[in-house]
Amino acid sequence: MTCGPPFPSRRRLGARPMPGERPYHQAMAKRVTINDVAQAAGVSRQTVTRAINDMGEINEQTKQRVLEACQKLGYRPSRFARNLVVRKKTRAMGYLVASFRNPYFTEIAGDLLNAAAERGWHVVMASTETEDEPNALDMLSGQVDVFIGHFVQNDDALARASGGIPLVMLERPSSRPGMHSVEVDIREGVREAIQALRTKGARRIGMIDSSYSLRASPTYEPSPRRGYFEELVGGESTGMVVVGEESMAGGGRAFAELVATYPDMDAVLAFNDLMAIGAVQASHALGIEVPRQVKICGFDGLTLGEAVHPTLTTVSIDRHALVSSALDIADALAAADFGVLPPMRRTVRPHMLWRESA
Repeated sequence: MTCGPPFPSRRRLGARPMPGERPYHQAMAKRVTINDVAQAAGVSRQTVTRAINDMGEINEQTKQRVLEACQKLGYRPSRFARNLVVRKKTRAMGYLVASFRNPYFTEIAGDLLNAAAERGWHVVMASTETEDEPNALDMLSGQVDVFIGHFVQNDDALARASGGIPLVMLERPSSRPGMHSVEVDIREGVREAIQALRTKGARRIGMIDSSYSLRASPTYEPSPRRGYFEELVGGESTGMVVVGEESMAGGGRAFAELVATYPDMDAVLAFNDLMAIGAVQASHALGIEVPRQVKICGFDGLTLGEAVHPTLTTVSIDRHALVSSALDIADALAAADFGVLPPMRRTVRPHMLWRESA
């Protein structure tokens, strides 16, 4: 069923609104979501869905309160939301990916799709490469029960954009109600990489950091990887950090700059595997033997690292554990009817994946 006042196209613009009707400019300013109705009626999103689809699982008084809130706010259920009801109330999650051009996010998306299907979740994806994060969240807010993603906006901005739908943040902490997290122990990963490189004989270890590791910021901010690197290497490599674009080409240019600036450098830890692969490629052009002259280590654990020569040694993030932990939180939220729960936090520990470049 559809609830809400008729579209006011036949009325004179600027005319006084009818009783219970919002002014035209307000009605068009922002799409009313199911969360707005739920908040106005004092019920959950699921209760709103049951009321507007006449599913008979709520009492008549609550149903009327929901329908009155629909009428007052001018809410119209999306066709997508209707389809979810038809599909026997499939649970839906929104996955926001920074860029499908980065194979790290592509591999996580593939793992998430497979694991979510096994648990009865429908997944809707959006890329923040083409749609800024708040708009992407707002666009999907009427279609999903929970959001999962590598979010870059601050907690306040995310709370406003998500419309009260719970978020599960990947590789980022949060302690705000309605926001949950699956973190990666980056410090332990960096520590293990440095210790492993030293065990292999490295004494002057440099680092390639990402120039936009925090994409919400217009200027470069050091990544947590760099902070832990500088903390753990001590005085021997302090300052041996070059910043590059987060791509293979950016990693190659940064590697060439490191070699030119620190000719006695004997190992490199890159921000991620893409940049490390670029460093391996640049080493061939510069006539540098890897790993004999310079050892190179990435950070991610991409299968793509097996396609370069020498194959890429990396700090591997357990994507299966990352996805499973996120889905565990989503399942817990579903069991609680997607209400506001205390923040749930999980931690995934990375490990060294030895190949040939170090």
